[in-house]
Amino acid sequence: MERDPNSYKGQNGRVMIIGGNELYYGAPILCALGAEAAGADLVYPFIPPCQAEAAKTYSLNFIIHTFQKDHLTVKDVKSILEFSHANADVVLIGPGLGREGATADAIRELLARLDKPTVVDADALFYSNHLPKTVVLTPHRGEFQRMTGEEATTANVQKWAKSLNATILCKAPKDIIADPNHLKINETGNAMMTVGGTGDLLGGFVAGLMSQGVDPMEACYKATNLLGIGAEHLTQTQATFRAYDLARLIPALLTENR
Repeated sequence: MERDPNSYKGQNGRVMIIGGNELYYGAPILCALGAEAAGADLVYPFIPPCQAEAAKTYSLNFIIHTFQKDHLTVKDVKSILEFSHANADVVLIGPGLGREGATADAIRELLARLDKPTVVDADALFYSNHLPKTVVLTPHRGEFQRMTGEEATTANVQKWAKSLNATILCKAPKDIIADPNHLKINETGNAMMTVGGTGDLLGGFVAGLMSQGVDPMEACYKATNLLGIGAEHLTQTQATFRAYDLARLIPALLTENR
């Protein structure tokens, strides 16, 4: 992404991430690392207070905000909406939130009221009755089937992209990416990408690209393609890897694959 040499901090992407609960602290951190590595100027994790200190250790640049409790509730909705409206270019919601009753109610309300392009992942995928105008859904095959009741075929992913007026990134050995008018397949990657956290990293990568003006369809394809290339690269030199290892490769992958 070319930057205006006269631009200043915040003009090249502001990503807000809503995630985490008492148990799942890594998911929103990996999302934030993906957005940061993608080149977003500012990354705002909204996470449980019990996770704030851990998140700070992963980047000096994260601007941490916390829920009122150790999981998202409807009491957080007003402040999240106000912040997103004033400060975010893209919102990512879902990773690690869980589906506890109060959290489910908050997710539903946020999805119905967010006015910024939104990436919806993980537990937030199951509350898609009302979605933001510009939205990316990032289910794996099992989540897609639970969302729709249908197998994750190319035809079905495209059909639901049209029905929901969304971009859908269906994660699989061959990733299916569809919006109402386009369809792409990504074939990079390997079986090591089943390791926990790669989906969270991918969501943050997509959000980071979108925050810099990349079209949702292209952001989904570029992020899946490059992370797959990164996984292939890592397995040439090591038997295993973590999602964190992939995150550290993203800037170089972006440079090598312009």
